[in-house]
Amino acid sequence: MLLPVGLSWLGHGAQAALAPLAAAAGRALQQQQQHAGAAAAAPRAPRLPPFAAGGPLRHVHAEKTVYEANSIPLRTGRQRLLILGTGWAAARLARDIDPKLYDLTVLSPRNHMVFTPLLASATTGTIEARSVAVHITSIQKALHEPQNQYIAARALAVYPERRVVEAASEDGIRFFVPFDKLAVCTGSQGSTFGIPGVEEHTHFLRDLRHAEAIRNHLIENIAAAGVPGRPMDEFNRLLHIVIVGGGPTGVEVAGELANLIHRDLSKIYPDRAKAMRVTMIEAKELLGSFDGSLREYAARKLTRQGIRLRKGVVRVVEPTSLTLTDGTVIPFGLCIWSTGVGPTEFTLGLPFAKTQVGRLAVDEQLRVLAPPKQDAAGGSVRAEGEAVAGPGKVTPLTDEHRPITPAPGSAAADAAALARLHPVPDVFALGDCCANPQTPLPALAQVAEQQGRYLARVLNGQARDSAYKAPGFVYKHLGSMATVGGTSAILQFGSASGRPRFSLAGFGSWVAWRSAYLTRLGSMRNRMMVAFDWTITMLLGRDVSRW
Repeated sequence: MLLPVGLSWLGHGAQAALAPLAAAAGRALQQQQQHAGAAAAAPRAPRLPPFAAGGPLRHVHAEKTVYEANSIPLRTGRQRLLILGTGWAAARLARDIDPKLYDLTVLSPRNHMVFTPLLASATTGTIEARSVAVHITSIQKALHEPQNQYIAARALAVYPERRVVEAASEDGIRFFVPFDKLAVCTGSQGSTFGIPGVEEHTHFLRDLRHAEAIRNHLIENIAAAGVPGRPMDEFNRLLHIVIVGGGPTGVEVAGELANLIHRDLSKIYPDRAKAMRVTMIEAKELLGSFDGSLREYAARKLTRQGIRLRKGVVRVVEPTSLTLTDGTVIPFGLCIWSTGVGPTEFTLGLPFAKTQVGRLAVDEQLRVLAPPKQDAAGGSVRAEGEAVAGPGKVTPLTDEHRPITPAPGSAAADAAALARLHPVPDVFALGDCCANPQTPLPALAQVAEQQGRYLARVLNGQARDSAYKAPGFVYKHLGSMATVGGTSAILQFGSASGRPRFSLAGFGSWVAWRSAYLTRLGSMRNRMMVAFDWTITMLLGRDVSRW
């Protein structure tokens, strides 16, 4: 019946030729409809959830509802190294590990490493955000091979005795990933110090999305300030940028903003550029990790560029203002929070010992430490005061789960607490998420990178020689650098008796800063992109378009 209607525009010869095909298609359609009706009437087998609280933990490869056959990596008989994260430590570990000795799995919601020293430049458009993102497969080419894989998901929990990590994709699919050796490189997050309103009303600067959010917010405020009829107090508020934290990140952002205002916005929006203000609030010393002469130089340079430096402690942050502990109210249009880092919820939820500040406790070989009576179900510390013994079951926090670093001055208690701990077999932690309680290190990119290089060397050595004895990790401080606006920077190398061995400030430091970071970028593609961005900015200025 469909043929004359659907093919009426054809000739009678063509209709006769196609009639058998149409009839066959009609019979196939009828059979398909009958089959679908029968399937709908039959009871559907229940789909087992990937995890049931209190129930047995099933292996990831047996979970057919999560892992399809074509997504199971090829098995080679080698041990599988699972790396959680794509930050500095994870990227260096993935780069230096020998893929001929280990099968690799990288698990992270972010498929790239961010070259964080250049994030401040991305907030103002000096460089494009994509120029400082290095894809994980560019770092380790072997991830393209069938026995290795990258999984776009976030880790939820670690079960060391069963050697699996529970993970979830962005759309909520939960599954388990097996490992023979595990490297936890999940980093840290911006610390709010429990101050109300920080999370809701300020911007952190730790990722590309943060840099883009700051840039867009700034451009939107500049556009909003130009609306006719805008009250003067609201005009001034929109054009006021507050930076909380006087460390290298805060100082570099302030310098980039000063460059943007004086070089670009003064030509595009001269009236608004004159009204723009940048205030930096620091509780202690500006650039406290640098030598005193360098701190003074940085303060002078920032002040000359119009940056207002103020000491104070923030008590509360509201949508359009913040209040200091002395009662001073400071209105703002944009607030950038760069006061330090703290542990993530995932780190706090792991079933291992923690330091006083919530970082995973590790020994000199970066092995994660845990109490001797490890909860077999993978109990984990969620927060100070409560723990989880298996999914969904909250129990009081025991002494074994409490932070192991005692109050200052209790050396005997410290030694006793450490003596009770033991390394978890084949589980390591690197970067900001961990610390050795006896020799804690700052949360710096160079610390994380050196730890990644060290662990790769140890694991490669163990795979090549079963009698290999791993040395302890030794950190070598390579120095510190920071730009302070314009073509000026400060740098210091090493330290001897608490004093820098060599320090430099000015244009030469700025050239060294750019040269060092350009050569340290993860790929030739990124080096070319950053060099191109710098050239375009120097010749043509920054792009202040809003998208």
